[in-house]
Amino acid sequence: MYNMRVKTITISILLAISLYANAQTQFAVAEKFYSSLSDTLTEQIINSLDKLLISIDNEKLDTTLVSNENMDFNRNFFADLKGIEQKDTIQKYFRGQLINLYPIENKQYLLTLAYTKGNEIGRILTFLAKGNNGKIAFASPIQYNTKYWKSAKIGTLTYFFPDTIDTKRAESFNQKNIAMAKKLGLLLQNWDVYMCRNHQEALQIQGCFYEFKRNGLVNRGDIVDPKTLFSVMNDEDFSHDVFHIYAHKIRGKKINWTAEEGIAYLWGNSYHLANVAKAPEQRDLVPLLRQYIQTHKDVTLLDLFEKNPDVLAEYGYPKPIQVKSVISGIICEEIEKQKGEEGIIELIKCGSGDDNFFQSIENLIGINRDNFNVEVKKLIFSQ
Repeated sequence: MYNMRVKTITISILLAISLYANAQTQFAVAEKFYSSLSDTLTEQIINSLDKLLISIDNEKLDTTLVSNENMDFNRNFFADLKGIEQKDTIQKYFRGQLINLYPIENKQYLLTLAYTKGNEIGRILTFLAKGNNGKIAFASPIQYNTKYWKSAKIGTLTYFFPDTIDTKRAESFNQKNIAMAKKLGLLLQNWDVYMCRNHQEALQIQGCFYEFKRNGLVNRGDIVDPKTLFSVMNDEDFSHDVFHIYAHKIRGKKINWTAEEGIAYLWGNSYHLANVAKAPEQRDLVPLLRQYIQTHKDVTLLDLFEKNPDVLAEYGYPKPIQVKSVISGIICEEIEKQKGEEGIIELIKCGSGDDNFFQSIENLIGINRDNFNVEVKKLIFSQ
């Protein structure tokens, strides 16, 4: 106990001197910090970490400090660290603090940073430091955290999972992925898919144990460019978000959410629910919309579309399932029937906002606000 206390004090003094000498230091060292590593190695890791965080803050990631293994994933993992620090004023600055550092295996070490502002916690993040030829490089701990998971390759998809997967549903996602790329005339993308129980687990296997911007989120998947997907609710089918990734290659940053959500429902699936493991498909939701219209004679389709009430909750599909997106998907299906993939691409590129959506669908298939109730009802009941 006495030797440990002496070592703790010695390291703290050394680190304080080292970090004080660097005026750009991006983090502090916790008052009760302890490292079982040698003072020299501890100081080397911390100085390398400081350089990495400075490069991130300057938006010029120093890739010499990023592990070459799984390089694309690690580059994006660290590039995304900028933003937790709200630097408009010093008072709103989430300050990084090193709170843990310990060895795991083969000259690899896990370190934990806590970003705090007074009593407020912004983020708690753990990642790897790797020693190689006298240098330190950093990496997400995802491979370490999933070391004993299983894997399976299904067509264009490589799944990573702790127990089992539904191979039939995975193959359905594979076929959707192939079809979407082909329909949009884009290069087919292969994906790595990590099966997670919820959004928090998806963050944790990447090394993020807490982040205030994503606190409490459960049913939202996660994506790390260029090819890594974190599915939630243990759902093998991530086709909804994959469609948005493909669509981005066509329309750039100007997204029409009404159009894209409709196509995503049609070509992929809807979205994950906190109380339903698998995201429902458009074909599961259209009969429920039809039933709702039949039992609510006073409702108009234009009102359902524009006000987007939570009507499908009556049938076990509350928001984030959107009745507006189901209706949009029905319209998009008719566009595809009449105008083919070219019509869908034109719709994707129509520009943001519902006015642009209506202008586009009127040009493509003649539906507008004036005839919406009649024409869309025909489509719903013709299916």
